[in-house]
Amino acid sequence: MEKRLLLAAALSLGVLLLWEWIIPKPPRPVPVSTPVPAAATPVSAAAVPAAPSAAPVDAPASASAATVTTLSNGIIEAAVSNRGAVLESLVLKQHFDDQKKPLELVRALPAELPRPLGLDFGKDKELTRRVADALFVVERESDRVLRFHYADPTVSVTKEIRLMAGYLFDVKVTVAGPPYSLLVGPGLRNPTQVERTSRYVMPGSAVALTVDGLKIVGPDKAAAAQEWSLPIRGFAGIEDNYFLEVLAPKTPATARVLSFSIPRPEGKPAVEIATAVAAQGTLECVAFFGPKDIAVLKSTGLGLEKTVDFGWFGILAPPLLFLLKKAYGWVGNWGLAILVVTFLVRAALFPLTAKSYLSMKKMQKLTPKMNAIRDKYKKAKTDSAQRQKMNTELMALYQSEGHNPMSGCLPVLLQLPILFAFYNVLSRTIELRHAPFFLWIRDLSAIDGSYVLVILMTVSMYVQQAMTPAAMDPAQKKVFMFMPIMMGFFMKDMPSGLALYWLFSNLLTILQQLAMSRLVKEDPAPPSGKGTKAFKQARA
Repeated sequence: MEKRLLLAAALSLGVLLLWEWIIPKPPRPVPVSTPVPAAATPVSAAAVPAAPSAAPVDAPASASAATVTTLSNGIIEAAVSNRGAVLESLVLKQHFDDQKKPLELVRALPAELPRPLGLDFGKDKELTRRVADALFVVERESDRVLRFHYADPTVSVTKEIRLMAGYLFDVKVTVAGPPYSLLVGPGLRNPTQVERTSRYVMPGSAVALTVDGLKIVGPDKAAAAQEWSLPIRGFAGIEDNYFLEVLAPKTPATARVLSFSIPRPEGKPAVEIATAVAAQGTLECVAFFGPKDIAVLKSTGLGLEKTVDFGWFGILAPPLLFLLKKAYGWVGNWGLAILVVTFLVRAALFPLTAKSYLSMKKMQKLTPKMNAIRDKYKKAKTDSAQRQKMNTELMALYQSEGHNPMSGCLPVLLQLPILFAFYNVLSRTIELRHAPFFLWIRDLSAIDGSYVLVILMTVSMYVQQAMTPAAMDPAQKKVFMFMPIMMGFFMKDMPSGLALYWLFSNLLTILQQLAMSRLVKEDPAPPSGKGTKAFKQARA
């Protein structure tokens, strides 16, 4: 039975190592250089090096120079270029980058790559390039409505972009010509060097709500000719941990992923992806460019809140987020809110913690008897029958003393889902992005580069182990002595808010053990009856 205790600890470590291993690594930092179309991907003529286009022929009107027109509603500010009638910039005024500047959602990429709301004509590379380079005629209907017109002998394009409240646009595109696709992306915002090298930060990935449910494809998984069928309330776009840009067509449509290859000095080319909604004639969409704030996403009525995925422990994450928001409303600091929620979690687990402590005290009392049984069979390590008999005697001992050796592991095993749920909340909740705590902790969603929290957390685990009643054989002791180091390694690249949660949880556990050590002076007497009789029979 003592092997089960060792197995439980080993499985706990195994879960941590497996979870660390299966998280996909992000692409390396992408240097800015001349792009070329990715091989074996849907063709996008916008990826072909641009060349000056001829002035529109037979157009009702023509623009003589490239201009940028701005739309703003106080929350976002969009800069739309008449060259291709695309978004050159989209700034979120209530969210900021690492330089404390309003956050830019449009990825800074070489000019040859397309921009959001650009058009792609599939295999007709020349037409895609010509429309992307064309200078559209601009009509400004109001402060929030722009119309763009372009025509030549082979195609006529009209775009209407209407800025709505919040983070929404109405987009209407009419093309007299071949089938086309309306794009969002490539990429999303401009991640920092730290974000690009972190394996825990999602790179800009394609996302779509299809007839078969939510689909997510990262740059490293994008496949040629990958298409999705969108229902009436479907959408397609690009997302990362905290932000989202999508097109939600007002009628059923088809979405596909476009890949663009950017050479790097070393290694294989980096990949940026865009998502395209296919159409012919007129396409009407609602576009969202903004944060993955659950309340904001729900308010759109488009089902965008489904993009906030809390992973394996999604059942636990929403209650934790609810408690964090309530606590933040009381204390006004997200770090303090984490401490409040940690206290509530430890209070809820206290009955199990107390039971675990009593179980370990009882196990400590049984150690001499357990060692006597092991010594009796220590020369029969390769005799399976004798080992089975030893385990039977140990089981009889546990039964006679009314002890379950697995009860000591239960609180640790229960904390693992809570730990993962906390991680998902911290890494996917926009409110915690750039949220400070105090002193050197300026962003609870980022790594603590000083590793002070991780070191304190590791030390607190050793203190907790020293205070825990020990009744382990040498092999078990080695596993448990190594566990704090494993947890420290596991947490070093995690959000500092997660290390704060685990550190404070350890400190509360230490206080609980101090209190219980004062209250529990003696172990309860072992029960008499059938269990004792079974133990005596096994020893006979």
